[in-house]
Amino acid sequence: MPIINALSINVEDYFQAPAYQLTIKERDWGLLSPRIEYAVDKLLLLLRDHHVTATFFVYGWTISHFPSMLKKIAEQGHELAYRHYSPADAQHFNQRKIIDDLNRYKVQLSQIIGRKVIGYRADTTLCRSMNAWLENELVLAGYEYSSENCVDRTAMHQNSVGSVLDGFQHLNVSTHNVLSHGYEIISTNNIRLRKYESSSKLVKNFIEVTKTPVLGSLSTWMMDNQQPNIRADSLLKKWLHGYHLREAPLILHQLFSEYGWQTISDVYLRKVLQISSIHKRKGRCVS
Repeated sequence: MPIINALSINVEDYFQAPAYQLTIKERDWGLLSPRIEYAVDKLLLLLRDHHVTATFFVYGWTISHFPSMLKKIAEQGHELAYRHYSPADAQHFNQRKIIDDLNRYKVQLSQIIGRKVIGYRADTTLCRSMNAWLENELVLAGYEYSSENCVDRTAMHQNSVGSVLDGFQHLNVSTHNVLSHGYEIISTNNIRLRKYESSSKLVKNFIEVTKTPVLGSLSTWMMDNQQPNIRADSLLKKWLHGYHLREAPLILHQLFSEYGWQTISDVYLRKVLQISSIHKRKGRCVS
């Protein structure tokens, strides 16, 4: 049977994209005209057309401001999970606030969608300093996995599955190495910068070599080609943000047509448990 891959979606409006992290602060998000619902609706339609389900990682700010949108995502069979946000220029972390947020927003999101929330994603800033205290708090809060897209960490792992502690899993976004540096196979920027044939070949090679699914990570803002023209952190980031934005839906159409994609829980948690159960039954039969 063909391997089904795991798809994760970072729910981000255009002003929350990496190109604007220094220019636009979190306190200013409410002052800008949101377009997140437009982008999410386009993405949901594309996913539905290809029978794809995904895990949507959501900021606490978005959980508080767009509950109806999140409920719609859940109603269409997708998984929702909490995503931490910290400023790109943060030097120190308020551990107490991070712990309070991961508990509070987990409960709030669960109440909105009427389902248990078990997934967590740290943003790039926090990901680089991830340590034992955060993992312990995630376990205590009832999370079952974290999924990072921090290249500095994922480059250390050739496959998607990281460590497992007391049932808690680290699931890294899949990477490939170029000159000993890790690059994400399926990400918002890389899939637009490469020719589609190159991305497709990387997915195929990863599956053949590791015998495991690819874990990809995309962002909702890539579906919005009518974003207002605002100042970015740099000209390079501005160019990268807008590169092949119009072509993005077609690129994803090709990706979803060629490979199967499901939520992180469906691919890594439920199927792993099923396989484990089969192995246990076989062991009892042998004995």
